[in-house]
Amino acid sequence: MTGVARLGRAGVVAADMKRSMLLGSCDLQFLRQDAAGGDRRAGDLAALGSATHRVRSVGGVLYGAGPGYGGTSWARIGKAPGGAALYGDQIIDVFDLGTLRALVASESSSKPGSAVHDADDRAVKKTWSIRGTTTFGRAVRALQAVQDDARRAARPPIPRDHRLLGDRHRHDGKADRGQAVWRPGAGYPSASVAVATRFSWDVKASIKAPRAGRTARDPHGDDVVDLVRS
Repeated sequence: MTGVARLGRAGVVAADMKRSMLLGSCDLQFLRQDAAGGDRRAGDLAALGSATHRVRSVGGVLYGAGPGYGGTSWARIGKAPGGAALYGDQIIDVFDLGTLRALVASESSSKPGSAVHDADDRAVKKTWSIRGTTTFGRAVRALQAVQDDARRAARPPIPRDHRLLGDRHRHDGKADRGQAVWRPGAGYPSASVAVATRFSWDVKASIKAPRAGRTARDPHGDDVVDLVRS
């Protein structure tokens, strides 16, 4: 996922993101071969994996475009907060003070960090590294965008013992890198899943509502709700 977010006094007021799968040429070739043999799931994965998906939240509305949203033109998905488009695999909101307080409260390590590169590959030499462990439920309760998804589904979130590890930021307090490591525990296909996000600051972001001539549902949003419910 790559994109931009526009900040206001209350946090993120709009976001525009692009999302694509990283499929190797061999993987994509096998999917297409299986699809040609009648495997519908392989056909869906090939179509999704070779396309770019767009998601934009602005003016209190979430929009989407791409095969995952039923077509290449923009579609209106529904009401959503300004930062809704930001969150895919990464659930840590570095722009939200409640989320940052929750992570800092769980810190087990706080020390000078090594140099990192921001989202524009600019070197940031002086950083501070914070690491901590918390439950998935506590992190979700601190993340307003996920809570709003859960409320729209009229099902309250239930805590789950996923583990999250922290953040690396520059000396002015702005996060340059956020990393979440989920450790679901026994009985799940993956022992752990890591998601890392790099940030650049002071980037001009003009985000306008697209022309949307149709409506669609948000398949990823449904996944987030299912995850919260579980």
